[in-house]
Amino acid sequence: ATLCLTNQWLVAQATYEGVKTPPQEISIDGVLETKAYVRGVSPNGRYIWAAYYHNQAAYVYDTELKKCIWQKSDAGREIDLKYVTNEGDIIYQKDRRTTLYISHSGGEDIVITSTDKDYPVLEVTGSSLQGDRLVGNLKNVDPLVRDSKPFVANRTAQGDYSIKVLPYPAEDALGGIPEGTSVLAISPDGKTLLGRQVNSDSYYPRLIQWTIPEGQESAVGYTFPGESLFFNLDLPKPGAQPKPSDYESDDAYEEAYDAWDNLVRAYCKKPMLDPMRWYYSPSTQRIHFATRNLVLNEETGGIDQILMPGYWDVEKQQGEILQQFKGFTATESFDDGTLLCIEEAKSFYHCSCITPSTRERVNLGVWLKERTGIPIEEIYSSDEDGEFVLGWPNISQDGKTLAFFGPNLENPYAFRGTYIQFTEPLGAHTSVQAPIINKVSPQLQMTAAGEIYVPELANHRISIYTAQGVLIEHGELSATGHYQLAKPHAGTVLFIQIIAPLTGELYSYRCLGSSTLLQSL
Repeated sequence: ATLCLTNQWLVAQATYEGVKTPPQEISIDGVLETKAYVRGVSPNGRYIWAAYYHNQAAYVYDTELKKCIWQKSDAGREIDLKYVTNEGDIIYQKDRRTTLYISHSGGEDIVITSTDKDYPVLEVTGSSLQGDRLVGNLKNVDPLVRDSKPFVANRTAQGDYSIKVLPYPAEDALGGIPEGTSVLAISPDGKTLLGRQVNSDSYYPRLIQWTIPEGQESAVGYTFPGESLFFNLDLPKPGAQPKPSDYESDDAYEEAYDAWDNLVRAYCKKPMLDPMRWYYSPSTQRIHFATRNLVLNEETGGIDQILMPGYWDVEKQQGEILQQFKGFTATESFDDGTLLCIEEAKSFYHCSCITPSTRERVNLGVWLKERTGIPIEEIYSSDEDGEFVLGWPNISQDGKTLAFFGPNLENPYAFRGTYIQFTEPLGAHTSVQAPIINKVSPQLQMTAAGEIYVPELANHRISIYTAQGVLIEHGELSATGHYQLAKPHAGTVLFIQIIAPLTGELYSYRCLGSSTLLQSL
């Protein structure tokens, strides 16, 4: 029965390797949408949301129904869609002071506003998996005032939200007075909050993390993840930048400033964290960012900004800066840690896959084509260097839905939104589809101790059944094709099924005469 069901399932699949849903265009009322850019994907990959550049309208697309289920157009310039839950609940802001939570099941919309009259502007920046906990920042009416109050909002039994301001440090990374502290993301379970703090001149920002204990509604403290990437922490902080008004003469001020500047140069590493290019991946629990070096352009006399991608793994508490990839910003990553980086010097649609361990780089379109067979050239155009122009990827929390956008093939001045759904998280099994098997041995050898070795089927799933059809074990062959049964079941094994991790292709073996020699079916 298992074998028959599996074969029926395979017949219904697309021909692309590891692809559950081939590339799909996002359309509204049957018309290809070419004026919007993809902003996010629900955790389960069902809903994709996007926004327009010109009038800030927005829409939500249902990948199961394959149609737009919610759209806001002609809504002014302030609408900003923030999040869509697995159930299709929508969180969006219609102006700079009001956030709306719309339940997919109907009922009265929830309106969320600031509780601080001095900080009336409420900006939502993230949501937990089910939308029961939001994070954001309370701000001044004047957008030029950087000071803000990061907050967490918990949904109450009555259905509304209770806002609590998060604790934040009174000192910036150098030991001076910060210009602003912001919370920018929240983990799917709602326990980890991530953000940044910017100093007075915005050049020395740092990452900040809050952790909310189980059963609590807010954090009691904070840490600074990845701080060692940007600062020499064994040295004393330089302190606040000297001001001319604090000194009796220009000479005294210049002397104090030079001393402070020397401390800054010693304390701060290069490159520094960019204050604006900061992204969070719920699928990999990573902070992605760009670092920057400011260098003097001797020809123009101006200052050039050189970007370099980096990441910080929140779970492993480790990360790095890839300084050899100049001009790139890390925005997402695959399950195996491969970074998805945008090359801004070309456009926001030039996306590459960069593997930190090997320092290899490949265009995202090429990566997709090589591992799936999808004819990317029929969907997106190439630049003058022959690189596919597609980018700014968004990946669902389960890692199986990839949504991106770029110039339309027929009209480079129009946008094109596309999504692909996979059978396994992107990047699973060292980020590549298991090798295409042309020939697999018709026999499978199993030792009396229960060791199985099939090098052609490395990283494939394996299931072992008894003569009565009872599942004994279920696991995965190693990268070299080995699998060790937990117990030596050699005398009771009837057949073994091995399944390709992404394509679902099935290989079945049955015992024929010998308890350790299995013949393929």
